[in-house]
Amino acid sequence: MKYITDTLKYLKSNLLLLPALAVAMAAFAIIIDFDAAERVAQSYSNGVLQASLTDWIRLFVPFNTENWLTGLLSVVAYAALIFDVAFVHSMVDKHIRFGSKSFRSIISSLTINCVYGCVFTLVLAAACTLLGLVAAVVMRAFSLAPAYVFIAGAALCSLLAAFAVFVAAHIALWLPCSEITGYKMGEAFYCSYAQARTVRWKIFFALIIPLAAAVVITALFTTFVNAAAGRIAGAICFGCAFMFISVATYIAYADVEGIERVDLKKY
Repeated sequence: MKYITDTLKYLKSNLLLLPALAVAMAAFAIIIDFDAAERVAQSYSNGVLQASLTDWIRLFVPFNTENWLTGLLSVVAYAALIFDVAFVHSMVDKHIRFGSKSFRSIISSLTINCVYGCVFTLVLAAACTLLGLVAAVVMRAFSLAPAYVFIAGAALCSLLAAFAVFVAAHIALWLPCSEITGYKMGEAFYCSYAQARTVRWKIFFALIIPLAAAVVITALFTTFVNAAAGRIAGAICFGCAFMFISVATYIAYADVEGIERVDLKKY
């Protein structure tokens, strides 16, 4: 829980990250297909979820293909998230290492961070898409069975998601390592993997707790209220989870590397 508490303390101390949080919320409101989520919830009848495979795919794959406009906006949203990752890491880096907390201080590192952020976001989006397709097939198959079998399918997908997060914990330090050290991407990958292995469980909990909270809260609002309420709750929850994880990866890297945190000093 160390990285969770440290990240929350840092977020409380740097309100200049609020614009990035607002961008992340808007992006997730676009990317997630909340209408498909509502259709899945409303398809429940006689103890069976009768949603189509298409709806399951649209629910789990992080790209809104409801129509051409949502598809185009999803591309724009991902571009915004790439810039967001670069902005957050640039801001946190300058603040933690040099004590500088201003928009002007991040300009020098924003461009290269956008490059690394682009690669990181594309890889993550591809992995989430693959995981989403597998989860959609599993949920569709198990939804055709009695309720107790469907629960087993949901549990299987939850375990699959937890395993994916556990794998992600081993590479979560790649982005800050690449940005700070200037290593080539392959070198940074091996270096960050070796570092993350020593604190993988701390990173795992820092990743899975905000993600699980976002999923559960969004699902409750979408299921028991409507898609509009789910969209608002999902945008807020996933935006906050995105911000939390972006900062937590840097906090973890600073801890592993023994970086002196100037932001904690009082003058």
